Amino acid sequence: MNQQLYFNDQAHIAEKFFLLQDHLADTSKMAVLKIRNWKLVEHLPETSQRYQKHMQQTLFNVVANEFILCEVGFHFSPVNN
Repeated sequence: MNQQLYFNDQAHIAEKFFLLQDHLADTSKMAVLKIRNWKLVEHLPETSQRYQKHMQQTLFNVVANEFILCEVGFHFSPVNN
């Protein structure tokens, strides 16, 4: 009997999943804190425009999917399904 042994990568996949989940949670918390800070400061006339411009540049910008795919080189690499 010739049986091939396969490497079990479940622990690595689970760890990577938890790291990504933690990163996503931290990023979401930072976004909520920025919005709360902006809402708190928007009533002050001297800082309202500065924070509004900052929020527009950081949170409310839209990037096309094609741009991201081109930046990571998706169209130039072979796709293995």
